[in-house]
Amino acid sequence: MARKNQTLAIGAALIFLLAGCKSEGHSDGESPSNDTRITPLAELEAIPVADDPLTEVAGPIEILSELQYGQDRLIAYVNSDSCGILSTPMSDPKVNKIHLISKWPTDGEGSNGYPAGPYNSASGAGGPKSWASMLCSKNAMVIEFSSGDDSAPEHARGHVTVTQGTNRPPTSRIIVGDPRARKQIEDRAKEPGNPAHTPLTQ
Repeated sequence: MARKNQTLAIGAALIFLLAGCKSEGHSDGESPSNDTRITPLAELEAIPVADDPLTEVAGPIEILSELQYGQDRLIAYVNSDSCGILSTPMSDPKVNKIHLISKWPTDGEGSNGYPAGPYNSASGAGGPKSWASMLCSKNAMVIEFSSGDDSAPEHARGHVTVTQGTNRPPTSRIIVGDPRARKQIEDRAKEPGNPAHTPLTQ
């Protein structure tokens, strides 16, 4: 009888141990909490846009974000080996105010001022007060953009976080990438010595 009770006790303890191990695991499709992989830009889901101004651009284009500034919009996209941004009037998508393209860095190229790099860069102006600069990596884009007036972006779509600068005319910091990359870059941008920006979208 004593042996039977001892066997039952061991069996109950084993069942309890197995149940505890199972509860600490991850269900199918659930990512472990320590997963730090950043999804490359080329693997993010593209978004559709009305009156696509990039239909005539050669190569496979994936639009990742769209921001509206008054009657203009700023589109960020990638193709097979580069990043690009395009500022165009909503009324005439064939007019390019600013169009920047930068190749992804190859081995040994680029800078690492932000996480998710390295980055190559491009910059350009669309008028006396309208300008843009872009850092481009395989994992993220960091864009500084001034529309030329005091307007902040009214709408933002896609894989993007936007903050508005306190300078005049204000400059938007636009981060394109997966949520993990955007968070890491935003945290770095908040460190002392970087210009102050006010969050607009997350």
